[in-house]
Amino acid sequence: MGLAPIDPIDPFAICARYEIEVIQMSSLPCDCSAFKSGEQSRFSAMTVPCGIRSAIVHNDTHHPLRQRSNICHELAHLFLGHEHVPPLNEDGERAHDSGIEAEANFLGGCLLVPNEAALHILSNGLAARAQLIYGVSRPMLDFRLRVSGAHVRYQRRQGLG
Repeated sequence: MGLAPIDPIDPFAICARYEIEVIQMSSLPCDCSAFKSGEQSRFSAMTVPCGIRSAIVHNDTHHPLRQRSNICHELAHLFLGHEHVPPLNEDGERAHDSGIEAEANFLGGCLLVPNEAALHILSNGLAARAQLIYGVSRPMLDFRLRVSGAHVRYQRRQGLG
């Protein structure tokens, strides 16, 4: 897509590039009010097969930064080749594989703030503006700066570690 390793991404542009349809939950012809009111975290996003393609249905009532993170999480499932599984198991309970979800959480964060970008943020004093630059929440930024090793790498470059 012509991006440098430190450039922020647009998850919607990535979806368009890979012909992944992005569907806002509010556009669905059904009553989704249980997911939109009160506890908005009940549903964030999910990837669904659409013939030979995939679509991402996401909760557009979430904060825009959360929506970006949700979509990157779903992109991660696709990029990692995770199989589509029904959202509920035979007992009507939510199907959840913590290992697969952890993989998608990690890669989703890497898409938003790659390791190179995390080091760039610290090396150039951008921590105060990085949320705006990369379109991420403070918890996501802090997570990526920590798990990317950017703090350690920056300290070593400065001769402090």
